[in-house]
Amino acid sequence: MHRWFNIALLNFAIAALLGCVLRAIYIWEIPFVRFKALLNAHSHVAMLGWAFIALVVFLLREETAKGPSRASFWLLMLAQVAVTGMLLGFPVESYGTFTITVSVLHMLVSYALSVLVWKGTRSWQPNGSRALVRIAVVLMFISTIGVWALGPIISGGGFGTELYYWSIQFYLHFQLNGWFWFGALALWSRWAEKHGAEHVLDRFTIRLWLASVVLTFALAIAWSEHHWTVYLTNSIGVVLQLWAGWRTAKAILHAQKAMFDKAPLWAWRCVTYSLVGMGLKVLMQAAVAIPELAVMAFTVRNLVVGFIHLNTLGAISMMLFAMALLEGWFNSRAAIARIGLSLFTSGFLLSEGILFLQGLLFWLGWGMIPGYYWIIFGVSLLLPVGIGILFSHSSYRRRRLARVEEKAKGRP
Repeated sequence: MHRWFNIALLNFAIAALLGCVLRAIYIWEIPFVRFKALLNAHSHVAMLGWAFIALVVFLLREETAKGPSRASFWLLMLAQVAVTGMLLGFPVESYGTFTITVSVLHMLVSYALSVLVWKGTRSWQPNGSRALVRIAVVLMFISTIGVWALGPIISGGGFGTELYYWSIQFYLHFQLNGWFWFGALALWSRWAEKHGAEHVLDRFTIRLWLASVVLTFALAIAWSEHHWTVYLTNSIGVVLQLWAGWRTAKAILHAQKAMFDKAPLWAWRCVTYSLVGMGLKVLMQAAVAIPELAVMAFTVRNLVVGFIHLNTLGAISMMLFAMALLEGWFNSRAAIARIGLSLFTSGFLLSEGILFLQGLLFWLGWGMIPGYYWIIFGVSLLLPVGIGILFSHSSYRRRRLARVEEKAKGRP
């Protein structure tokens, strides 16, 4: 499964490079490149090529310790074919027959892989990591209702309507805050359980997370429905999410004290960054409960992009990096791994800070940061460079571990 993690990491590097091209469009005129079409390629490869494949690889890791089963191998292969189709198809036709076909293929494959994940985690702790996996898989299936609804909505003349955008937001919300986040928590909980912790997250905390995910979907429709009940629902969800986040942070801190010597320092750092990313995202959702701030959050693009990256680059990617460190696929004692992790983390933190600062300046009417497009482009380059270094390091580690395993089996 290490090979498949490397493939996911390569997808991540490509998505990060596309993100840099999107930044560069504001500096140079790039012929034959359409911003919206390239943005679709960037987002799909990042979410489905990196986060989805990497998460499934780790969730199936124990079940396929000696290598992927025939079913998981071919399903992962189909998923990668679909991602490659999105990478090549979106810049050419944006949403069209081909890209919609490969997107549906990926979704159907994700159903099958989720069934394998469900079966492959049956031995996990029922009130801990297994419960988190079950919720993650269910929310993944639920999220796709938003995609299937687009067909009838568009055929009924609803393209571009509120219902159309709600359906897209429904899919993204329950993917990012449901499937990916619960899956990431399940991975961490499983590792802790294997090292002596009975339950990292108790059932009450898990239920708080679940209730908050359902209620905070109200944020996704608040941009068009400025009704007090929508803001109230989101506010209740945010309070529950803050409570769940606090309890989760305390539980992980307790586990860290008990098992600090069982994981490399960089793994603890990545878990901490993941929780900080999720915490900042929750605080932003709390601020949106104030109508004036809600208007700012929905109308300033810099804030929207920063909010999405808090989830994808912060909460989810950092947890996946932590899992790679715990598996030994990254070796933090190697200087090259530390350099890659440091560059990625620096790129993430600097780009987030610049995005939110510029968004705030726009809202206050204070104009742009001098040289803003050059600055954001420069710090964004740290992301693909860091990921590329980690990909090279992980590929070397896989070959080295394979040679050690062959020697242990007595092979020449």
